[in-house]
Amino acid sequence: MRRKDKDVTGEELVDEVLDAVAVCRLGMCVDNKPYVVPLNFVHQGTTLFIHCAKSGRKIDVLNSNPNVFIEVTREGAFVPSSTTENICNSGYTFQCLMANGIVEFVQDVEEKKRVLDAVCAKYYGKAGTMPASEVRRTCILKIELTDISVKQAGDWS
Repeated sequence: MRRKDKDVTGEELVDEVLDAVAVCRLGMCVDNKPYVVPLNFVHQGTTLFIHCAKSGRKIDVLNSNPNVFIEVTREGAFVPSSTTENICNSGYTFQCLMANGIVEFVQDVEEKKRVLDAVCAKYYGKAGTMPASEVRRTCILKIELTDISVKQAGDWS
């Protein structure tokens, strides 16, 4: 990271950022062409779980190359310059987590159900009921984050 003064990487902050955001961006690459998609996710520590369909471009790319890059941003607010003479002193508060990972496809039905229950709890406020047939036909991506960095601007205390 070029701006070491903005590097605030730490285990507590990793959890804080991942808990606070609804969407991650999953960066992939195939045939030397990048592909990025925004996705809902849940996490357990530094392991991300993403639910999606079992087919499509994303799955094709991941089957070809399971190496990924994850980005999540907790957006704050625009901070205008204290003077109108130099608007270059304006800024934006944010927290941004970036990490590498390798995708694994979860096959175990019980693990898939636990992840889907966590997704329901995060986005709907409670675990939902899901027929076993729906659990089986849902793809769950598991990504252990590595090389994690968190960048921050502004006061988040």
